Parts: sequence; C-alpha cells; structure tokens
Amino acid sequence: MRKLGRWAIGFGSGAALLASVSTPALATGQLPNSVTPVLYDIRVDPNAQAKTFTGTETITVRVRPNTRAITLNAADLNITRATLDGRPVRYRLDAATQRITLLAPRPLKGGEHRLGFAWSGKINDTAAGFFAIDYKNADGSPARMLATQFEAPDARRFAPMFDEPAFKAKFRLAAVAPANQLAYSNMPATVSRLADGRKLYSFAETPVMSSYLLFLGMGDVERKTVMAGKTEIGIITRRGVVDQGDYALVSAKRLLTYYDDYFGQPYPLPKLDMIAAPGSSQFFGAMENWGAIFYFEPTVLFDAKRATVSGKQNIFITVAHEIAHQWFGNLVTMRWWDDLWLNEGFASWMENKASADLNPEWLARETAVSQDREGAMGADSTAATHPIIRKVETVDQIGEAFDGITYQKGQAVIGMIESTVGADAFRDGIRRYMAKYKYGNTVTDQLWAELSSTSGRSVASFAHDFTLQGGVPLIRVQRAACEGGATRVTLEQGRFGLDAASKQPQLWTVPLKIGTVGNPVTTTLVKSDKPYGVTVAGCGPVVVNQGKGSYVRVQYDDASHAALVRDYAKLALADRLGTLGDDFALAASGDQSLARYFELVAAVTPDASPLEWDMIADDIGGLAGFFAQTELEAPLRARTATLLAPVMQRVGYAASADEAPIVTNLRETLVSRLGLAGDAEVAAQARRYVAALASDPNAIPPAIRQPILITYAANATPEEWEALLAITRGTNNPVAKNGYIRLLGTARDARLAERALGLVKASDFTAPQRAELLVAISGRHPDMAFDFAVANLDLVNGLLETSTRAGFIPALGARSNNPAMPAKITAFAEANLPEASRGGVKRALTTIAARKAAADRLRPAVAAWLAGS
Repeated sequence: MRKLGRWAIGFGSGAALLASVSTPALATGQLPNSVTPVLYDIRVDPNAQAKTFTGTETITVRVRPNTRAITLNAADLNITRATLDGRPVRYRLDAATQRITLLAPRPLKGGEHRLGFAWSGKINDTAAGFFAIDYKNADGSPARMLATQFEAPDARRFAPMFDEPAFKAKFRLAAVAPANQLAYSNMPATVSRLADGRKLYSFAETPVMSSYLLFLGMGDVERKTVMAGKTEIGIITRRGVVDQGDYALVSAKRLLTYYDDYFGQPYPLPKLDMIAAPGSSQFFGAMENWGAIFYFEPTVLFDAKRATVSGKQNIFITVAHEIAHQWFGNLVTMRWWDDLWLNEGFASWMENKASADLNPEWLARETAVSQDREGAMGADSTAATHPIIRKVETVDQIGEAFDGITYQKGQAVIGMIESTVGADAFRDGIRRYMAKYKYGNTVTDQLWAELSSTSGRSVASFAHDFTLQGGVPLIRVQRAACEGGATRVTLEQGRFGLDAASKQPQLWTVPLKIGTVGNPVTTTLVKSDKPYGVTVAGCGPVVVNQGKGSYVRVQYDDASHAALVRDYAKLALADRLGTLGDDFALAASGDQSLARYFELVAAVTPDASPLEWDMIADDIGGLAGFFAQTELEAPLRARTATLLAPVMQRVGYAASADEAPIVTNLRETLVSRLGLAGDAEVAAQARRYVAALASDPNAIPPAIRQPILITYAANATPEEWEALLAITRGTNNPVAKNGYIRLLGTARDARLAERALGLVKASDFTAPQRAELLVAISGRHPDMAFDFAVANLDLVNGLLETSTRAGFIPALGARSNNPAMPAKITAFAEANLPEASRGGVKRALTTIAARKAAADRLRPAVAAWLAGS
C-alpha cells in the first residue's frame, strides 16, 4: 500500500496528518488455528444504485480433529444462512470483535469440510470493504464505479473470511455486472449472459494468497494493454482517459522486467492490471492487490495538460512501490501485522532503488536522503515512536502500524543493511528468501537468516537494534586529528531526540563508513557509548556516515564542522544533503545552535544542486510552522521570500525543453514556498494565471500549475475565493475537482476558512471530498477545524473510512500552537476513544509538545537571524 503524504513530525507547513484505525477491537488477538481455509468460492451480486449487495460462498477448510467451534471474521454483513458440510448450523455473531462462530453439533473429524454462507451487505461511500466512487463524465452526467479495499482488516466486510495474512488460501470469485459494464479482479475471467441480460464474470482461481489481496471492481471503463513477456499488463480507467495510462504502462513493463531479474522469481500471474479510480482516500493512494493494483487517478494517470514533472515521477515511484509488493507482500507475506514493515519498508526501499537504476537523472538515492530519511527520523524522534517490529493485538493497532516508522524508517534500515553487506550479497539473500518462502508467510528473522547466509556476517546482530527498539542513534565526533598522513577520529554514541522521552539513553550497533574528503573510506561498527577511536586515510575534513547509508544522525565538534563548511563544495551530494538535515535537526533538538545550520547554508552557492536548494527552501519555509500565530511568523515569511527570490529568478517560471527533472521540481518548491510566504510577484503571477482559467481550463503551464493554484488559494480575497468556488463547481474532471476542493480549505483568511467549513456541512461534494476539505482547513486553521469536528462528530465520522476514525480528529489539532489544544485533544479522547484506540492521540500530543519545545529552543537564534537580515 502506498500511503499518502510524507511521514514527518509536522514542524513545517507541509506535514502530513497521521491516521489511526477504527474502534472495534479483537477480543483476544488472532483467530484460533484449529481451522484453516483452503479454497473460497464466492459469488456476489451488487446493486450499485441502491449501494447494497448479496453474496454466497463455500469455503473449503482443513479442520483439526475434535474441533466443534469454527471462528472466522465478518463485519457489517447480514448473515442469512450458515451451513457446515451442506447442513444448517447454529452460529453467533460478535460485532465488537468482528467475528462469526459456527457451532458444530458434534466434534468434527480431522480433514476437509465445507462452510457455506449467504448474506447481504452495504456498498460504502468511503474506501473500506466494498465501496462506490461517484464522479461525473465529461458531459456532466453522473457515473458510479465500484471497487474493494481490504487492507488491513476489511475483507470481512465483503464476505465471511479468515481475514488474517497467515490464513492463505485460493479464491474463486464470481460477480454479476450490468450488461454495459466491465468487471475485473485478480485473475482473468470468462463471461456468460444471465437470463435478465446482465453478465456473470467467473474469474480464474488465484494462487494461494492472503485475504487482504483479493479485489473486485466494475464500472463503465476502458482497458488498454501491453505485453511484458508472457504477462499482460493492463490499465483500466473511466471512459475518455485511458490514454493517460500510457506512461504507467511503459513504466510497469520496465519494472516487471527489472523485478523478475532482481527477485529471481518470475511474476506468477497471467496478467497485471492497474485500476485507476477518480476518487480519493484519507488513508492511501494505491493498493497492491495481486494482479489488480488499485490506484487513485493522480498516482497512475499522467495528464500532460495539467500534471507537473514531480507528478510524473510520483507515478513511476508509486507503480514501482506497488509492483514490488507483488513479490514482497504478495508472493511472500508477513505472518502477522507485527512484521508489516517486511511489506511496506521493503516496497518503499525498492521504489527508490528501481527509480535510481532505471532513471538515474532523477538522483533518487540523493532525494531519499533529503526527504525519506528526514521523514523517518522526524517520526522516530519523539515519545510517540515505536519499534519497526511492533506488537499488534487489535484492529486499531493494525491501522496504526501503517506509519512513517514502518515505511520510511523501514526503507532506511533496509538500505543500511544493503550498504553494510554489499549490494550483490544482499540481492542474493533476497533471491534465496523469495525461493524458499514463496506462497508462504514469514517473520523478520527469516529474512535476516538468508541475508546472513549470503553475506557471511550476522545481520541480526546489528539489525535487531534498529528493528526491535525505536529511536535514532546519534554519533558525536569529539575530535579529528591528522598525524603522519592519517586522521585519528574519536567518536561517541548517544541518542537523538526532540523530547525528553526520545533522549533516554539507548545503544545501537551502528555500521558506519568514515573517511576524509577524497580518500578511501573505512568501515566500522560503533557498539557502545564509550569513546571509540578509528583511524582513516588522509587528512582533511572528516565525513562520518559517508553516503548517508546508515540510519544515524552525526554531530561534529567545532573544528570538524568548520572544516566541513570550508570545504562544503567538495563533499558528495548525499553528504551535503545529509549534513544540512543533521544540522537543522540538531538545532531543533537543542544539541547545537541553529547558527551552525545558517553557516552551512551560507556555503551553498547559487549554482549548487537543485536538491540542496529544495531542501533549504523546505527547512527555512518550514520554520514558519514553528512560529505560526506568533510575532515571528510575518518576519519569517518576509525573510524566506528574501532568501528564495533570487533562486526563483535564476530558475524562472518557464521550463526549458531539456532541463533536468530536479530543476523542474525545485521550481515547484520555490513557487509554493514564495507563494505561501506572501511574495508579491508570485502572488500577482498566480492571480493572472487563475483569471485566465475562466476562458481556458489549461491556462496554467503544467510545470507550475499546482504551486500557482496553492499560492492563489492561500492568498485569496473573499472575491477570489468565490471565483475559485465557481471554478470548482463548474469542473467535471474529477481529479481537477478534487484538487480545487482541497484548495478551498487553504486560505489564510479565517473568514474564508469558516466559509469552507460550511461546505463540509453541505452536500455539494462527496463524503471523501468533504473529509479532504476539512483536512486542508486544518493545515492553516487547526483549532477551527478541530473544534468543528468535535462539535459535529457524527457528521465527520460519517465522512470517514473506518480505518481513519480514531486518529482523524486528533490529527486535525496536531498543527496547533494554541496552548489549550493538548487538553482539548485529551478531553476528546477520554470522551470518545477506548484506550487501545489512542495511538493517533499520542502522536498528536507528542507532535505538539515536541514542536513547542523546538520553537522555544530556536526562538533566540531565529530572532537573531531575522535581526541580521
């Protein structure tokens, strides 16, 4: 699954809201293993107009001798019949635990038996279980697409199932569809006509797989295909936009060939469809259903008239992530959600590796240093952190596991292991792992064992420290002295943290690459908190964690830091980016002065890599988030504009035909940051462009479309906001409409935020659109959004996916700098959430506290910087 947004602590204005899951909890954790499924035979008959469906199924199960009670999962289903070996059987439903238990009249013989069910269910408005996606065709006529979303525990809303990853089975799915629509699933289908003219799609039997990977969709759609060897790759879209899937098809073909080789196992299904839906989710952007990957349109369709270069890159990255799951997650699956990172951390790492190897001009590895690495460490440096491998016992905790630790720290740790054991040994270990455990389930130590076998070193001996405990190691350079052509470096290990809990002493076995600039690198392990000496070749500035392959922050003594500033331009790009990130973070944590960061920024030349200026723009622009609604906000915005405007002038508003993607991406960042800072020139440009939309919906050049719209919306007057609302209402393109709706919530003017809240109450937009509008409002007006949600709790919960309800409202308040907000979040949780559902609450509270502490530490240095401008 590809999550939405960047998983950071939320200091800057672009931080993602973090989501938890629904309130029902499993009573005792996992299902008993006395009964296991072998084959599901399911038939469903949807009524899309009424948003209901009926279903029947036969489950072939394997039973241990003398079993009498058979328990599996069911949620929100009206069970009308239950049978055991063809005979009616007593059963009980428990809505709280989402289980149904069949009671055999006598102990069963060991071996295979058949369970039978009939039921009716509802088609939801949001992406959980079986759901509807409403949109308008190009001519304005209404349309409805149906789809399923089962990860994590929502297959049970579609049919009674053993809805846990370890209960793998084969699936035969059949679905009734209107005569003029197409139905699609994991496998190819045969189609027959029913007496009433509708079509029955009978899909081929799947390989053995987990329930959360089953998929069904149907609608008035188009399908386009290419072949990659023996595999048919398809793109399925609403009518009229299938050609926008061409880039995804080309990318998927390249990636499938790349992964077949990398994993050493050919893709095992006959087809791989990519389904593009025009809706949205609060929780995810794409889902890796085996052979039928589901995407929301912006993550897989490229509209050359509207999409930016970064949007095109994001398509490749998202497709790379989801196709990597066809092996890591689908072919080999974690045994239980404790090890979710085996799916998500690896797919996140693989998306960057594939991007770097197949699109080297993107500088994907360096971009991961400036973005993913910082996001991981931000999430991992407060009291809300947790181990990568975490104990999961309830439905709520399953959803909480889909966070920045699982994704971004997971990918960083995998990258560290590859860097430590070597790329070839790492790949060979992955191939052994895939061959040994295909169609099965694993825990993390089984991966470590295979990597140890191929590398000849104990991977678990250092990997356990990074997966079984939370937190970020900190390596301090105490001294670096050159003697006789070599440099003796003294290191000490500590812990990086943004609050008291995350600064509690803790140790790691940290693999490090250390060297002086331009000389051979020394590899070592730092294992204790005692001073540790290592000798490296040559003299000159010492770079610890060269290439930034290890998951660690580095703090230099005065002399070593001064040497890095002096010779900054000689550092490799990844080391320049990593040092910028470390210096900014160490100032926020109070470990060193922000002045050090500004010294480093001063060494960044105008012709430096766009990635450096992109990172600086985000850091400096994000400082305003520390001091929102304080006396420093306005001067910070002004200083941001002063710093970045010359860079904007060099980059320009118009993209050249042959410019590098990282230049185009920097332009997007600069326009957004300057626009949010209130830069007069950018604001004027935005007003001119948006005014032209009235006569030409494609008036804004694709390269700057999104940041121009963001600038316009943030600085809108009441009259301009009304004009944006009129554009929104007059837009039939569902992707554009969703984007405009989000923009309506981003105005700086509080009066316009109130107007936007009125739209959340109204029924002009779909439930997902209204939820996204509320999230957008919270970005600039968190107190207003939070208070509205608490006062309209039933309304807001009705807009949400079940997987986001527990964490959604606390996250609305997480960006607030109001001293009263923590108490309000706590009061909301105590009144509405059971203890087991408060992971999102803890995250919101620690985010607020850590941001306040960082702001208090940074205030003197920021004030001094502003005074010196």
